[in-house]
Amino acid sequence: MSRSTVWTMALIACAAPAWAETRADVWQGEIGKLPVVVELSGEGSLNGQYFYRKHLRDLELQGVRDDSGVHLQVRDRDDRITERWELRERGGALEGQWQAGKRKLPVRLQRVDLEALRAGKDGERYRRGGGEVGAYDALRLSELSLQRGRSAEFQGHRLQWWNEPRSGMDLFTVESGYDQATRSRLNRILEQRLWRSALDALQCRSAENSEFEQNVTPRLLDRRFLSVSLMSSYYCGGAHPDFSDSPLNLDVRSGRELDLQDVLWLGQGRPPAADAERRDYDDPEYRRLRDYRDDTLAPWIVGTLRKLRPQDMAAPAKPDEGCDYSDPQVWNLPIWHLQPGGLYVGPYFARVARACEYPEWSVIPWKLVERHPGAALKAK
Repeated sequence: MSRSTVWTMALIACAAPAWAETRADVWQGEIGKLPVVVELSGEGSLNGQYFYRKHLRDLELQGVRDDSGVHLQVRDRDDRITERWELRERGGALEGQWQAGKRKLPVRLQRVDLEALRAGKDGERYRRGGGEVGAYDALRLSELSLQRGRSAEFQGHRLQWWNEPRSGMDLFTVESGYDQATRSRLNRILEQRLWRSALDALQCRSAENSEFEQNVTPRLLDRRFLSVSLMSSYYCGGAHPDFSDSPLNLDVRSGRELDLQDVLWLGQGRPPAADAERRDYDDPEYRRLRDYRDDTLAPWIVGTLRKLRPQDMAAPAKPDEGCDYSDPQVWNLPIWHLQPGGLYVGPYFARVARACEYPEWSVIPWKLVERHPGAALKAK
């Protein structure tokens, strides 16, 4: 997401030939006459979700598969059963009955052929999702479309805005200021991010009383970098609403999404591997990145901002009152984007002090960044 909404499914091993090909099966079909898409994980114990194509919001499924068939339930927030599904597998299909209260409807589902889906018209959604979209969400994306919105000029480039009406998400493509090949490369990534935002919004809004809004702000478009902020405010269930910025920072020349160390590198030798943050905690590259952030990056940010903004960086007079920007621990995982004036870095605070995040003044001028250039900044 942006902090994307994460839906975790329990996967329980229990041998059954019809379900042994994959641990997550996707089905599509109808409940009565209403088209649905269903995803089920597991073999003996089943967990999953489904959506009506008309609404695109997830409903959670739980159940079991035994010798008599597939038995599924939907429960509400108070753990009361609101739906029951009783299904049998026949000839590659799941058939049976859906019941909610006294209402009963027939169910017929066909297993989705993943290869056929990728090869067909809906396979374009896989490609638009940047290879990160599974079959379940690819079918959800197949229900969405983009509408042309306003045009605007920004830093010498013409931006064309696009809106996805069912999710309410929007983003721009770049229509001038770069050659055609560069625009195509950048716009493909921008469109992928728009589809991802649309999925995030729809997944979040599946929760009761949920909200999801996103504000897009272009920050920098020049010969080297494209930088844009995607600030999301959301409540997806749980104790509290939340907000976060998930900036997209691209190398214009390659189209590669940048890590902070591609722009600012304060360490010795090569930076940690590009995927270091996604590796296991005990992986050497992950430890290198963690230690670099704690021991080098955060102290440097604090020292630099103290010189630039001494009043803003002063510790509060009383502990636990005000925003303590002098604490290096709030800077070791900075949210960052690029601006004409330099590198913006934002601190991360615990929930009780989240209002301290995203100060407007925490910009490190380019002349200071260029003394410690990462590989993308060094490239000519």
